Amino acid sequence: MVRKHVVVLGGGTGNFTVLTGLMRHRDNVELSAIVSVADDGGSTGILRDEYGVLPPGDICQCLIAMAECSEELRAVFNYRFTEGSLNGHRFGNLFLTAFQKSMVNPLKAIEAMHAVLAVGGRVIPVSERQARLCAELRNGEVVNGEHSIDILTKNRSPIRRCLFETRIPANPGALEAIQSADMIVLAPGDLYTSLVPVLLVDGIPEALRKTKAEIVQVVNLTCKEGQTDGFGASRFCTEIEIYLNPAKISIALINSAKPSTAITQRYADAGNQITQNDFLTNPPFRVIHADLIADEIAERIPGDKLTRSLLRHDPDKLAHALLNILLN
Repeated sequence: MVRKHVVVLGGGTGNFTVLTGLMRHRDNVELSAIVSVADDGGSTGILRDEYGVLPPGDICQCLIAMAECSEELRAVFNYRFTEGSLNGHRFGNLFLTAFQKSMVNPLKAIEAMHAVLAVGGRVIPVSERQARLCAELRNGEVVNGEHSIDILTKNRSPIRRCLFETRIPANPGALEAIQSADMIVLAPGDLYTSLVPVLLVDGIPEALRKTKAEIVQVVNLTCKEGQTDGFGASRFCTEIEIYLNPAKISIALINSAKPSTAITQRYADAGNQITQNDFLTNPPFRVIHADLIADEIAERIPGDKLTRSLLRHDPDKLAHALLNILLN
C-alpha cells in the first residue's frame, strides 16, 4: 500500500499531539510537520535571543514526537532542568541550539537532528528566518512578541489581528511539502500564537490554495482567556480562514464528547471556557464530530515556566478520526 502524505501545520503541544498519534500508523502515512518560527517564550525565547538561532522549542517537540530512537534517549531530550543556571531549559532545546551554532545553517542542523533521533518523518521550519509576532488590539495598541501576546493582562483589549514585524519568506521545503500532501492538518493550539504564525509566512496561504489535499482544521477544545474568549467552533473556523485566504478549510474536526464536571469546573475556576459547537446552519465545509478528549488532565511539568492548557486532545482518538477522513 502506498502511504499517504500528511502535513501538520502549527506549533507547540498541538503539533506534538497530532504527530504522536499518527506516528503509530506509519504503515499508512508519511508525516511532515511545518513548524512556527515565532516562539519567543521560556527556554526557547532565551536561546533565540542570546544565540540568534531559530526558536528550538516547537521544532524539538516535533522531532521528539516522531523520534524512533530508544526511550532512554527520548527521555534525555525531553528532560527539563529544575535548578541552577539551566533552570527551565529543556535539554533538547540546548542540544538543537548547539547544533545550529556549530553548523551555521539552521536547516542543515535540523536535518542532522533527524539522524540523531532516528526521526520517522520530516520536521520543516516554516521559514529559515526568525519571526517576531505582533498583535494589534482593537483599541489600537500593539503587543510585540509571541510570549507577550500569550501573557494574560487583565482588561486588555481584544486582538484585532496578528502580523509580523517584517515580511518572512517561506522555506522552500515547506512549500514542497504542502504541494505533495494528501492531507493538511491545522493542528490545535493557541490560535494566534501557534497556528496563525505559520499562516502569516509569505507564500504559505497561496501554497495551501494550490494543493489538492483536503485542509482539516482540528478545532480547539477550549477558549483562551485574553485571546479567544467566548469563541465557539464556528468563530475559530472563521478566524482561521482570514489568515488562510485565499485557501479555504475543507473539513472542521470538532470534539463531540463532554468533558467531566471536574474538568469543566477547573477551567471555569481559571476563567476559561470549553469550546461550544455552535454551527447552526450548514457551513461551506464539512463538519465532522468525534470523541477527541484525553481521559486525563495534563499535569504541569516541573521546570516549565509557561502556562499551558490542561485539557488535551487524545493522540490516538485524534489519529483515528484523521485516518478515517484520509483513507475513506
